[in-house]
Amino acid sequence: MSASRARHQLRLVGGDDPRSVEAWAQDCDLRAAVAAENASAVSARLDPSDPRWVLAVRTQSQLQGTVLTPERRERVMATARTLGIRPFEANVIMAIVQDHARCGRRLDEISGQLALLQGRSSADRMTPWLAVGAAIVAASATALLIVRWLLGT
Repeated sequence: MSASRARHQLRLVGGDDPRSVEAWAQDCDLRAAVAAENASAVSARLDPSDPRWVLAVRTQSQLQGTVLTPERRERVMATARTLGIRPFEANVIMAIVQDHARCGRRLDEISGQLALLQGRSSADRMTPWLAVGAAIVAASATALLIVRWLLGT
């Protein structure tokens, strides 16, 4: 068979089957929903008091051009600990701010990316005093159990 005689014709398969048409339509709806959610997340604006935004502004202020020196990085990490942001999220925020600085973009353009990071509520944060109190209660209970065991009661 010569190349000129071999013709390839493409045809849509399953166009007459109602189940495949509905499955295709559902797939399109799901893709549209994901695209809409991604667009809304990118356009989200953070509250100026949001810890993620505060850390981003702090990081921006510590940059020397596009570089964050180790000493300044440690200052930013101390701020993150104070704000209750875990080290992983703090490093991601610093990387986002540095990337935007390298690309010459403004800081207010990153709020959508920051909104994608998991923000922790104040209920999720354990204050140092609460941790100390919990440790004291646990130590007291353990001491009481040891005394009762030693006395055989």
